[in-house]
Amino acid sequence: MRVIIIGLGQTGTMLADMASKEGHDVIVVDSRRELIDKVTDLYSVSGVCGNGATKATLLKAGADTADVVIAMTPVDEVNLMISIIAKSCGAIYTAARVHLPEISCEEEYLKEEFKLDCIINSRMETALEIARLLKLPGSVKADAFFGEDAAMLKIIVTKENKLADAPVKNVRARFNGNILIGCLIRDGKLIVPDGRFTLKENDVIDAVVASGEIEKIMVELGASRRTVKKVMVIGGGTTGMYLAKELTAAGKLVTMIENSPERCRYLSEQIPKAIVSYADGTDTEEFLKEKISGNDAVVALTGEDEKNLVTSLFAWSHGVGRVITKVNTSSYEGLLNKANIQLTISPATISTDRFLSFIKNVAVYNDEGNDIQGLYQIADGKAEAIEFIVYDNFVKKNVAIGAKEFTLKKDVMIAVIIRDGRFIIPDEKSMIRPGDHVVVIARANNGLNTINQIFR
Repeated sequence: MRVIIIGLGQTGTMLADMASKEGHDVIVVDSRRELIDKVTDLYSVSGVCGNGATKATLLKAGADTADVVIAMTPVDEVNLMISIIAKSCGAIYTAARVHLPEISCEEEYLKEEFKLDCIINSRMETALEIARLLKLPGSVKADAFFGEDAAMLKIIVTKENKLADAPVKNVRARFNGNILIGCLIRDGKLIVPDGRFTLKENDVIDAVVASGEIEKIMVELGASRRTVKKVMVIGGGTTGMYLAKELTAAGKLVTMIENSPERCRYLSEQIPKAIVSYADGTDTEEFLKEKISGNDAVVALTGEDEKNLVTSLFAWSHGVGRVITKVNTSSYEGLLNKANIQLTISPATISTDRFLSFIKNVAVYNDEGNDIQGLYQIADGKAEAIEFIVYDNFVKKNVAIGAKEFTLKKDVMIAVIIRDGRFIIPDEKSMIRPGDHVVVIARANNGLNTINQIFR
């Protein structure tokens, strides 16, 4: 497909790279020549320098013959305008990234009135992801959530949690079959293990676990059982506001730290149940005054990675049980991990996953609906967990997974079947039925757009 991406911020650049590796013809548009030159040199994409909100630039990029146009400039209104103009030029599908709540609440109207196909609020998605993380026990990192039914947890293999030197099949038996190790990273390399594979200390595994079993399993592996009741959110931007609303609605006690007095007044009006304090995001004296150590969790959400890094290290040093840090630079994530702060979140990665899922869904037309419910990058971006929806056109109906004709492509694994809200780790006798949701783990850039493409 021809995919046009307008706006070369971090998300736009990441999406251009991933979409091109999926085999699409990608054209990037930005008004900054240096960014166009950089991205076209690094990745297999074409570039057009110009204002992506003008018809002339969109036609120069090929919007009249484009399959997908995605607008992700920093301005919501511009993204909507680009999508409308691209549609009028002849683009088949259009998508826009938005941030503002007053625009997000008009999503259905905008889709219907202006024929937009996809609107993604990346800051809302980030807030929801953080809220889900705060429901997990201890400092447990989840790389993916599959509705309310299952999650993919990142677990470091140690002698203390008794996973080191254990065969994968023994791990499943230890937890009564309620966990499946989908993939792991060892010495920087991705491995999709079978039951005979033996885990080693410092392996980083991604394991699918039923939501109802997460606390039991992770407590046995050494995680704290303590429930999050008090949360400090540092940074009162849009993401912080979305998160505070979500947490207060769930009955959590929320303190927000924001360095703009006008924004503080606005937040106090919007979230009356939250305590809003005026202070700088790196003011350690204010943190002590606000009794940062008395919180069950601290979430650093300022607009600067450096401030989030300092804040997180300070919270960790004062014994806060759960610290979640927003990062946009991978080197900072590594630094935090070395300090044993494992809970980092990247809005760019979350946004890229959502847009890539959209691209995959429109790549193969299905009049029954979307083939992909959700897509997540896992294992440091080396693999993907894709939640497929199974329709009547499934080519292996009534065929057991262990049957000879049920042959998967290399480095593809069926991790779990979700059927009527039930979590099923499949065995050789299991069959996939229409209506099931099936989580598949595969190497990144796999080109899988439907569940029928997982077979050889």
